[in-house]
Amino acid sequence: MKKSIIFFLCAISAMAAEAQMTLQDCLVYAREHAHDNIINRLDIRKSQLDKDITASAMMPYLGFTTNGNVSFGRNIDPETNTYDNRKTLSTGFGLSLSLPIFDGLVNINNLKAAKIAVLRQIKNAQIEEDKNSLEVIRAFYNVSYCKTMVENVRQQLERDSTDLEATRRQETLGTKSGADVAELEAIVATDIYELTNQSNLLAKAYIELKGYMGMQPTSDPIDLIETERSYGNEELLLNPEIEEAEYALRQSSLNLRAAKGAYSPTLSLNAGVSTSYFRMIGDGSPVANFRDQWRNNMGQYLGLTFSMPLFTGLTTTKRLKKAYVEVEQSRRRLEKVRYDIEKETSEAALDLKAANEEYEAASSRVRAEEIAHRALRRKYELGMSSAIDLYTSSAKLAQARANMEGKRIQSIIAEIILDYYHGMPLIQ
Repeated sequence: MKKSIIFFLCAISAMAAEAQMTLQDCLVYAREHAHDNIINRLDIRKSQLDKDITASAMMPYLGFTTNGNVSFGRNIDPETNTYDNRKTLSTGFGLSLSLPIFDGLVNINNLKAAKIAVLRQIKNAQIEEDKNSLEVIRAFYNVSYCKTMVENVRQQLERDSTDLEATRRQETLGTKSGADVAELEAIVATDIYELTNQSNLLAKAYIELKGYMGMQPTSDPIDLIETERSYGNEELLLNPEIEEAEYALRQSSLNLRAAKGAYSPTLSLNAGVSTSYFRMIGDGSPVANFRDQWRNNMGQYLGLTFSMPLFTGLTTTKRLKKAYVEVEQSRRRLEKVRYDIEKETSEAALDLKAANEEYEAASSRVRAEEIAHRALRRKYELGMSSAIDLYTSSAKLAQARANMEGKRIQSIIAEIILDYYHGMPLIQ
């Protein structure tokens, strides 16, 4: 029995050698290493590339073309531009340029919408990061709760072990019976079981926290330290869900402008230069060399292209109607997000008020249970109560302390959530 007790006490005290991290340390680590945060940063990069692709539609197009062919039978003589039956080898080269001048501002609105899409993706990433940070906070305090439970059970095991040794000595003196010793041995065995259970819960809580942080479950153990929350000159921020919904409305409005612009005519500038080379095969006639033909056959062109859409199979009309629906949908979604944030803020305020009140009540209960337990312990030492009465009192005290610790943590988390809804960043 003593060996088991020593083993558990040594296992718990070994945590003192672990690396220490505060809540802010865990949040900063999770921001950089959590898998969801890494994926969201890649999504931001993708949206930036989509914006660059959209911007490229406004740039000029420059292309080079070349061709070569051998003609047999009746074909056009490139020298006289008449039909003959000679074999002809010909090649052509061309460089063309196309520059959009006006397209109903479709590309400009698409580019503006793409820029808003980048900002929207950044806010989406922040929303997911904040959700993960809240999970880290809950997991952090869950570890703190489990550590307190382990410490309470360890202290209970020490007290019950001391009572067991004292009862055994009293048995030899005849003031206690063998039944009292057996009852206390059962109580100590129960304490050892509960210490094992709470230690396993603590290990699982550490694994859960490491999972939200993006840390390997088998990495070096960490020891978490609670510190007082400090507030610097933190700028209050608008809730990222509201900002994302506002960006969505702006993006849909720009998409609507682009859909309207599709009805507009388009105008583009076209320019190019081309040349060719040819020779007759098998007739022995003299042929100008490549350099001379390159210079002599050179041609240039410059022109404007005007295009007016008349009928597109109702595609443009349907896209415009869809754009109107998306604008209305974004507007309704923004209203809903604002309503939800206001409701969640009110709920967080009520949760904080309730948690503080319940913590005060739990603290009063702990003080009362401690007084009652000390009185019952004294009665047990005088032989006026049984070991079962002592165990029942100890269990009630342990339950009261566990409840008080739970309410303390609920109060801390409720305060953090309320501050977050009021615009305080989670990572300070």
